[in-house]
Amino acid sequence: MFRCKIVNFFFIIFPLKIWQDFLLRHHIQKCVVCQNKMASLDETKPLLIQESEIEKLEVLWPAVRAGLSEGKRKERLFFRPRLGWAVGVVGFLVALIAGIWLYSIFTPDRRPSKEILIERFQINYIRVENKPARAYIFWPHDSKMIIVWAEKNI
Repeated sequence: MFRCKIVNFFFIIFPLKIWQDFLLRHHIQKCVVCQNKMASLDETKPLLIQESEIEKLEVLWPAVRAGLSEGKRKERLFFRPRLGWAVGVVGFLVALIAGIWLYSIFTPDRRPSKEILIERFQINYIRVENKPARAYIFWPHDSKMIIVWAEKNI
């Protein structure tokens, strides 16, 4: 039931026909609840008109032409598809920002803080052959080993 609501939410948010077709096909093939809500073949047959049921097509065409000439056309609203895309993009961005924010909150910091490093390891002075030397510190990534290299000043 919860999965059906999520699929319906994504169906409304992203008005792209290919996406909606993908959601419907994959969800209905797997969801037993939605399959039970679908109409059966026997229920849909009375809605279809068979060719044998139509006696004369000549009588049908003037009625269609008269209906078209009356001017009862549905006005298309051009702002609705744009509004759907805008809502979809905003919804996607909000979900992305919320995901990044939640990830940053719940993941622990993998590196030790600088204060802890200073307390654990500190070089005050290095001498090589009784002369001041340069010190290089290497800390390999994902390692607990620290390499200190001392070099004479020339």
